[in-house]
Amino acid sequence: SPERLLVSLSPCEQGRGLGTWPNWHAPAGLASVDVPKSTHMPSSAYRKLSEAFDCLQQWPAPADRVVDLGACPGGWTATLRRLGCSVIAVDRSPLDAQLAHDPRVTFVGGDAFAYEPPWAGEEGRGVRTWMVSDVIAYPARAVELVRRWGSRRWASRMVVTMKFQAGVDWAALDEAGSVAESLGYDFRSKHFFNNKNEVTLLLQLRE
Repeated sequence: SPERLLVSLSPCEQGRGLGTWPNWHAPAGLASVDVPKSTHMPSSAYRKLSEAFDCLQQWPAPADRVVDLGACPGGWTATLRRLGCSVIAVDRSPLDAQLAHDPRVTFVGGDAFAYEPPWAGEEGRGVRTWMVSDVIAYPARAVELVRRWGSRRWASRMVVTMKFQAGVDWAALDEAGSVAESLGYDFRSKHFFNNKNEVTLLLQLRE
């Protein structure tokens, strides 16, 4: 029989509004993100966004303004609709047909990196606004999104996937954090269970 037991202990700390470390409120740190099989979800990517919200312990409210960049086919938009949000979905490719006919989904066909939200230029912009993005692009483009939306205060919270071609692009990841911090956002990057060769960037505008 075993004579030794090895135990790894880690302090559970609050990350300035960006969730705890480790994720103590979920069994084994794994969020329950699956939906009933009868629920229409255009892609399995919805699990990544659900994990992000669970990690943050924050979810967009129905009254919040929400933009989904790179929305096609609609996994993240469907997740946001399940939360009761109205969603602006931006992509060059068409959205899932069921979501396209949802009266609370506004589809904008075009470049996610060039898109400007309807509230651009408003006083008090960025209040109760979310930008989420799962765009397939080089890591530098994820940094570009963080800089563009953060410098203009178009979003108070952001969830952005940074995708890698081979190994982790540590330079781009460090740059994303530096840009976020310089623009007044708390920042955290995390590789979720449902992430593949990518990490999720979590940002929240400081009060």
